[in-house]
Amino acid sequence: LSLGSCHINKSIEVFYGSEKYDTAACLVRYPNCKTIIIDVCRQSSYRYNQCAQVLGKEDMIATDKVYPNTAKIFKEGFTGKTNMPFDFFLSRYKITYIHKTIAFYESLV
Repeated sequence: LSLGSCHINKSIEVFYGSEKYDTAACLVRYPNCKTIIIDVCRQSSYRYNQCAQVLGKEDMIATDKVYPNTAKIFKEGFTGKTNMPFDFFLSRYKITYIHKTIAFYESLV
């Protein structure tokens, strides 16, 4: 199941294909009954996200963005990393992103 919609910037609705969506979700069920959910939004409070979480019956594994260091700031009004993550996703995975975007769009139409 794949869904795409426009919630943030209505001016992009005139674009062709997947470019007219700013929010998308995909639900995939594998033959072994495992399920994954992928969600994407062009605007989020935490900029962009490059993480994954896999939940098992007794365990969980999680990945996060790669930062220059592991320092965090904890103060009134802000808790977070001291640096921005290394390289934005597109600068490192441009070709893969293009192929995945095309595949996602084709699953919507």
